[in-house]
Amino acid sequence: MRAQVGEMPLIDDDHSFLIVAQGASYGGQTYTVVVASSVQTQRQTVATVTKYLIIGLPVLLIVVGIAGWLMIGQALRPVERIRTRVQGIGTRDLTERVPVPETRDELARLAVTMNEMLDRLETGQATQRAFVADASHELRSPLATLTAALEVIEADTTGRAWRDLRQVMGTETDRMRQLVEDLLLLAKADDTGIRMRQTDVDLDDLVEAEVKRLRSSKPELTVDSDVHPVRVIGDPARLSQVLRNLVDNAARAAHTTVRLTTAEQDGSAIITVSDDGDGIPEADRQRVFERFVRLDTSRSRASGGSGLGLSIAREITRAHHGTITLTPTPTGGTTATVTLPT
Repeated sequence: MRAQVGEMPLIDDDHSFLIVAQGASYGGQTYTVVVASSVQTQRQTVATVTKYLIIGLPVLLIVVGIAGWLMIGQALRPVERIRTRVQGIGTRDLTERVPVPETRDELARLAVTMNEMLDRLETGQATQRAFVADASHELRSPLATLTAALEVIEADTTGRAWRDLRQVMGTETDRMRQLVEDLLLLAKADDTGIRMRQTDVDLDDLVEAEVKRLRSSKPELTVDSDVHPVRVIGDPARLSQVLRNLVDNAARAAHTTVRLTTAEQDGSAIITVSDDGDGIPEADRQRVFERFVRLDTSRSRASGGSGLGLSIAREITRAHHGTITLTPTPTGGTTATVTLPT
């Protein structure tokens, strides 16, 4: 049995029809069943949908675009406020902060992070300005001394002023040279870090050398030592500079005795430098590591100290992945302890 699809004349010629004819057997008779269905309704539906799409789709796109623009603008308004505030922050004034949205989302975290960055920049700028001001102040004193000495020498026609002031000028020149070297070292530490040689260093040899130097330069002091062989990897010149700064500080603070020790404990090398001086108040034991800090200003200036020794010692110790701490001694003085990995 076979089905065919074709066309046939109908009473209603105004509409299109889909006609299907199918042969069928019933009661021994063969019949042809013809079914005609109008497609006008489907065509009208498609035409209506097309018309609505043509008219409504642009309107819908416009509405969605405007809504999206408003929503995105509302969402990015905190970003614009942050951008405007950051644009208005100059290098001369870093005290302003960006507004933090009340929402706990990525924008709020971005604003908090930018404020933390501004805090660090403000701290760094304040530190730099203080550093420059202190350095200028320190350099002004030897320069004033040298200028005054040169004026005296120029006014003297006998030549005696040069003989009398030559040692003073040499001392001030050495003081200024040392200050400049210390400032350059700290500037490198702030910029790229202190570059260190990596070689075997016998700390006991460095301590023994400082003991001999202190005994010869300060015969009025009693210099005790308890030195044990300890070896680390590092820069011998820099570690010697750390030790010398600590020993010089202890010698200036001591009344009668300075004691140096070395030991190895739990995989670390430990150096201690102790004095029997008046000690350092607990509130100042961290502050003394800041640059240009002196607890006894008059004595430090008289002895040539610039307040940079402990700062340099801490930076060098950090570069060797070590620590340096100040603690009181049983007799009331101060013990400086340097701990380095062996």
